Amino acid sequence: MAKILLMGVYGEVGQSLYDSLKENNEIYAFINPDKPSLFHEINWLDLDFYELDDMREAVAHMDIVIFHEDPIMRFARLNQGRFDTFLQLIADNLGRAAEASTVKQIIYVSEEIEHEEVKEILSAYQTPVTHTNTKILRYGKSLKYKNPSNHTMRSAQRAHIPDGWTLEDVAKYYFKWLDTIVFGVVEIEVYDDTIEITFPTLDKAMLIMERDRENEEERMVLLKVVGGSLLEKGTEAKFEFRALPDNKTFIMMLHDFKSRLPWTIYKMTQAPLHGLVSRIYQVEMVINNTLLEENQKNKPE
Repeated sequence: MAKILLMGVYGEVGQSLYDSLKENNEIYAFINPDKPSLFHEINWLDLDFYELDDMREAVAHMDIVIFHEDPIMRFARLNQGRFDTFLQLIADNLGRAAEASTVKQIIYVSEEIEHEEVKEILSAYQTPVTHTNTKILRYGKSLKYKNPSNHTMRSAQRAHIPDGWTLEDVAKYYFKWLDTIVFGVVEIEVYDDTIEITFPTLDKAMLIMERDRENEEERMVLLKVVGGSLLEKGTEAKFEFRALPDNKTFIMMLHDFKSRLPWTIYKMTQAPLHGLVSRIYQVEMVINNTLLEENQKNKPE
């Protein structure tokens, strides 16, 4: 009896896979505690596939993983970014995690609208990947699936790594660039592996980040958000730069940020501002990748 992991069973694809495979296999699936499923025979995994460590735990003893879109892929209360970027992040987590596990095969369920980058990311790692030949036609799907009790925000933006730059350059330049565009409103100070974003008039840190070198892996720059007036007390978030296997593109991510502001106010103020800054930085990376003069001028020493 094979151990098979499904991304979820909250959509048509997951439910169909479950019905087809449950008789002769041991089925596992990710669960949202706020929206439990009626399928009692499934082994539920209360893990977050956006977190690399959770993905490793999920696939550790699996034989097969079936990669398909499922509504549960909206774990956070608020998500900023294109849905295909989130899929690429999950695919990269799965590819990394499967290499160090018992997974013998990843099956990618093809759809009418293909996500070629997702297939390329999965195939860049050592675990064999099979694509289904019959493409699934969906009759509408919602990208607004939310976890109502989880007052966190997740953001993911994908951009090009400028020619001649490393991922380290991209991360260093982000804070230098951010300090320039918000000049006079906030100040950004970098002390070795600590970054503080401060209101000058209040002399109080809005956010404090620390480089988490211990948990960094290949093609990754990882920062922990450990304090500041905008972060909910007793919580931590992660700010990550991750290069994809082609080493030409990266994803900039904010994981599990919980604001100290009331949720409604946060949605109307701080969250849109972060989203706007992230999108502008995407454009900045395009400029640095296209214009040689800008590329050479801005590349960190």
